[in-house]
Amino acid sequence: MTTIDHFTLTTIPLEQYFCDTFLGHGTGFVWQLQDKFYLVTNWHVLSMCDFFTRGHLRSDAGRPNMLRGLFNTRTGSFEKQRWDIEIRDKDDNPLWLVHPSRRVDVAVLPIPVIPNNPIVALYPLNILANAELRIEVGMEVFILGYPFKIAPPAYPVWKRGSIASEPQLARFTTDYMLVDTASRPGMSGAPVIRRSWTNHMVQPGVMSLLDKPLNKFIGVYSGRMPTDHPYEAQIGLVWDGSLINEIIAGNTKDN
Repeated sequence: MTTIDHFTLTTIPLEQYFCDTFLGHGTGFVWQLQDKFYLVTNWHVLSMCDFFTRGHLRSDAGRPNMLRGLFNTRTGSFEKQRWDIEIRDKDDNPLWLVHPSRRVDVAVLPIPVIPNNPIVALYPLNILANAELRIEVGMEVFILGYPFKIAPPAYPVWKRGSIASEPQLARFTTDYMLVDTASRPGMSGAPVIRRSWTNHMVQPGVMSLLDKPLNKFIGVYSGRMPTDHPYEAQIGLVWDGSLINEIIAGNTKDN
């Protein structure tokens, strides 16, 4: 019997379009609060502007008005269901939500999903990856994204990395931590998880001995730190996962 890791099913490959014009691709995942569902990705994936400089990412200043996502089906097969999601209204205003501080490269798009949809199967990451695991500098993490062209079976690459800055300080400083990993642009918006296989550390010096792996969602990957040369230290940014609920609670649309 063929089995697939549940976290392989949590990610959604996203293609950015302006009407019928393909612009690029990235990664997203689903978040659930009560009976509402949200698509989470980077702000720069939706705006196609550099988060730090606010300049256009494309030389033609192209920006998407639609995301084309590939969602898992409920049929038990390995096939995906295409779903085109509008991200701007008829007046070209953004439909996505941003953090009230507007200093976070994470955006949340409310999606009108019916929980008993007969076709699309959702795997909300916050429901699946909520184990009480300790997160410390130097620990191994996985970035689940799409560094290459999106093609069948459209499952993510589990890119290994290690936490390269003190994670407990993120919310007191930049709102992101650093990870030591090499990546490609298509991984923008990917979820970052900590997976512990055995002897799980739940608190400093406190271990939990279970016969199954535990998983904890850490944050949203948004690419490498800006550098002057592509071969300099490949250090990535991971925005703290607690920012997602703050964005939803703030209900602030981008402008």
